[in-house]
Amino acid sequence: MSKLTPEPELTFSKRMTWFVMLWLLGFAGTMLLAMPFHFLVRAAMAH
Repeated sequence: MSKLTPEPELTFSKRMTWFVMLWLLGFAGTMLLAMPFHFLVRAAMAH
């Protein structure tokens, strides 16, 4: 069984890993949402 109180460094690194992963996921989601609008504006400008 694992210890009841994990090392502070391990907890901090796990939190940082999750924070970075979720931030990148949100950033990628924002990019995917914004991309079609970007291409629509570019197409409208070309005409």
